[in-house]
Amino acid sequence: MPIVVGIRFKDSGKIYYFDPRDLELHTGDPVIVETVRGLELARVAFERREVSDDAIVGELKPVVRRAEEVDLARMTELQQYHAEALTRCAEKVQEHGLPMKLVKAEYSFDGSRLTFYFTADQRVDFRQLVRDLARTFKTRIELRQIGPRDEAKMLGGIGPCGRILCCASFLPDYARVSIKMAKDQDLPLNPSKISGVCGRLLCCLSYEHEQYLEMRSQLPKRGTWVMTPDGPGEVVGQHVLKQQVLVQLASSGMIETYDIPQITLATEQVAALARARAAEGITPARPAKPDRGERRMLRDEVDAFEWNDDLRLLEDDEPSFSLPAPVLPPTVESSRDAEQQPAPKSRARRRDGNTANDTPAAPAKSPGKTPPAAAAKSPGKTPPAAAKPSPQVPAGTPGSDTGKRRRRRRNTGK
Repeated sequence: MPIVVGIRFKDSGKIYYFDPRDLELHTGDPVIVETVRGLELARVAFERREVSDDAIVGELKPVVRRAEEVDLARMTELQQYHAEALTRCAEKVQEHGLPMKLVKAEYSFDGSRLTFYFTADQRVDFRQLVRDLARTFKTRIELRQIGPRDEAKMLGGIGPCGRILCCASFLPDYARVSIKMAKDQDLPLNPSKISGVCGRLLCCLSYEHEQYLEMRSQLPKRGTWVMTPDGPGEVVGQHVLKQQVLVQLASSGMIETYDIPQITLATEQVAALARARAAEGITPARPAKPDRGERRMLRDEVDAFEWNDDLRLLEDDEPSFSLPAPVLPPTVESSRDAEQQPAPKSRARRRDGNTANDTPAAPAKSPGKTPPAAAAKSPGKTPPAAAKPSPQVPAGTPGSDTGKRRRRRRNTGK
């Protein structure tokens, strides 16, 4: 197995494996190492040790030498130009109108590369900006887009707990945090309470999550029924750290707080009493009949009702009396013959060429009375209704009076 040493480029950065060769290195020693971007100044995180071949990713780079005072002084001198480089780069960004926010500028150990870190909501096309910066600083320029967590790690700060940010002090990797962790710890789901200065969920939510899950598994879940010293009840809440539960008693409906040992002791007492009664042969009392719905209760009442007396009223014990049939008056026949019935409606021409209106049929009268119109006429004359009706000619046919009258009306405009 290869022998390596742990090298860290920043105080809270990741640890990388390097080949120590024959150098005697100790934790915290400054060293110069070879990377894909050239020589870099770093510090030893842990001394040499053996690791498996699977732990090494890529080529194992060597440690060049120990860092001297000249190397540290050179690095301090280059750091003095970081603020000036950041200001000039911000001016160039404003000239190009790019939607980006600069965070930090950093020179490499040998000064051959200048790196700018920035944040943006989307991808930014900074190719023209890189050309202008290269002509301005006369060195190799590199732009890196980082996220809000990386920004907080580079700038540092104080967290809501009053201590230095974990990512800026000791946390090498960002923890995977989710809202479920806050729910498992009964924290208020308020963004201002569970988020850090970076605007993301607090990394410390993941520190105690495993302990919360382990302690919660020993508590009865919400909705379960437990036996308490005051009687049975339903669990409505939990205090994970205190190992207590909130129980709503079935007898009074009050919510009381009980420790787990109290619930366990009450349950054991009830179980021991049940076993003793079973050994004595005493059967448990029959539980009360559960309350049922109104519809079920009404159906039971209907089924249990005595219908015998009411059914006897429907039986035909005595002869039934039917109502007498109504006496209708005798049918009165008209004294007129069929020939005396009013003739069909027909229009007779007058001598002056005008048409006469149809004469309505006289209503049927009682046989003892004579219609006024019939009394006005002499008995020797035949009433118009008694005349034999002439055969009807369909309207509109050639030779019919109706067709002629219609044509005459169209001609005269009537």
